[in-house]
Amino acid sequence: MVSKEKMEEYFNNGIFLIAMIFMFVAVASLYFSIGSLIGTWLDYRYRPIFDIAFSLSILIICVYLIRERLIKRQ
Repeated sequence: MVSKEKMEEYFNNGIFLIAMIFMFVAVASLYFSIGSLIGTWLDYRYRPIFDIAFSLSILIICVYLIRERLIKRQ
């Protein structure tokens, strides 16, 4: 039989996993919406520059958050 503490841990991990899935879907939608917005507002010559800057900023933020999460866990 599984202890109460272990069940609570499984439940919390499950809730965390579901929240992460929803967050991933929301971030992906936001990413593509902002990409579309860049395409609408900017001249075609400048779109690649802003796409690179936007993608790079998202990458930096993700690496920072993952690093903070891993360091916090240790």
